[in-house]
Amino acid sequence: MPVETSYTLLKSLHVICALATLLLFIWRCRAVFSGRALSRRWLRHVPDSVDTLLLGSGVALLFVIGLSPLAGGWISVKLVAVFIYIVLGMVTLHFGRTMAIRRKAGAGALFVFAYILLLAHFKEVLPLAG
Repeated sequence: MPVETSYTLLKSLHVICALATLLLFIWRCRAVFSGRALSRRWLRHVPDSVDTLLLGSGVALLFVIGLSPLAGGWISVKLVAVFIYIVLGMVTLHFGRTMAIRRKAGAGALFVFAYILLLAHFKEVLPLAG
């Protein structure tokens, strides 16, 4: 398969998974904030599967375009931001001791997600303030 085709398919998968991840995170936040448990077992596992596809497609994209995540620049910042998003998501959905902490972590996670999208779109490090 030509590199251009591989890149296009992987990027499309990555973008679809990113959108699905965002929507599933918002959906899970609503359930947590309203005090409703996710009733069906498969509904609890779908986000994990989507996140795995998102990670896998991101790693595959790095290989296809020949970019090292340790090379510095926007991709390294994006990986750090993804880690921060994951931690904030865990606080929001599982480990926040109070609802106020969970809500603040959820808002922070959405802010970091938006920053990740900006990094991916512009492919340069953008200051958070200033």
